[in-house]
Amino acid sequence: MTGSRPSIRTALVVVDMQNGFIAPSAGAGVPGAERAVAAVSNWIDYAAARGWPVLLTRDVNPFGGTGSSAEHDAALHPSVTSRGTVVDKGPGSAGGFSGFSAIPTATGAPPSTGGLSGLAEQLRTADINELVVIGVAADVCVAATARDARRLGYHVTVDLNATAFVGAHPGGKAAVIEELRGCGVEIEGRQPE
Repeated sequence: MTGSRPSIRTALVVVDMQNGFIAPSAGAGVPGAERAVAAVSNWIDYAAARGWPVLLTRDVNPFGGTGSSAEHDAALHPSVTSRGTVVDKGPGSAGGFSGFSAIPTATGAPPSTGGLSGLAEQLRTADINELVVIGVAADVCVAATARDARRLGYHVTVDLNATAFVGAHPGGKAAVIEELRGCGVEIEGRQPE
């Protein structure tokens, strides 16, 4: 009896390409995020041309602020081609880094107790089994999303050319990359210095 290989259904997950990380209302954005914008837009075009679902995660309140500056920071950056479905997640200010993190309930429960975000349902509905994960920051939200995707059984690729590192990992960029490889994430692109 010959087994058949399941067909590959790929989705592009674009993580947090938002003003707050690229052109924040105050302070500096993630180093290299401006450079990543063009590569992310190219990936979106590539995915759309192949009929892949494009899912853009959006941290609902990355810095825990209020008012117009918080709205500015939470909005997708205008330079990113925004074809696709926006999936709210987080907030990162409360530890909701993964695109799979559910928004805390009105009770104030932490993201991990609220279940999965809409990203999981979008992927299940589209019968996806492979993800390309890109965006910012490679060592925080991109890494958390890629690790959670592996835990959920997806084949995952991260393209370093379409990411930027914020420098949050104590072991540096190389340590993040090795951790991702260690949990089965495929790494493409040039490793940053």
